[in-house]
Amino acid sequence: MGLVGLFVLISLIFESGAVPLESGGTAYEAETGNDQYQTKTCLYDGTVYPKGSFKPSLCKECICSENGDVQCTDIECFIYPCVDKVHKPGDCCPMCPNGQNCKAPDGTVIRFGEEYVMSENVVCVCDKDQWGELEALCK
Repeated sequence: MGLVGLFVLISLIFESGAVPLESGGTAYEAETGNDQYQTKTCLYDGTVYPKGSFKPSLCKECICSENGDVQCTDIECFIYPCVDKVHKPGDCCPMCPNGQNCKAPDGTVIRFGEEYVMSENVVCVCDKDQWGELEALCK
């Protein structure tokens, strides 16, 4: 398809009738009289997507179906067992660059499986079954 044909196809997509979708997107069908150039797309949050899967944001995955329906799902992140998790640019979920760890009451980061002697009578460890705020268990 030449550049002119592509321009005509894109123009037809935007000028054709729209059908509202349950998810708030819009389905478009461009008909050029030639089945070779028939296409279906979805309009979701102001952006046109071809049929198939697409990611409108880092933490959302969607599918534009044959009939123009858009179905989306949020990416769920695991609970990360560390106190120093970071978000890398372009990734939805954070990661633990230093492995599993927890924090002693004095702020020292302790790796799972290691003991930390906080004071003469206090030894702290990370409990492998801890979730959420990872504060060390100290005795």
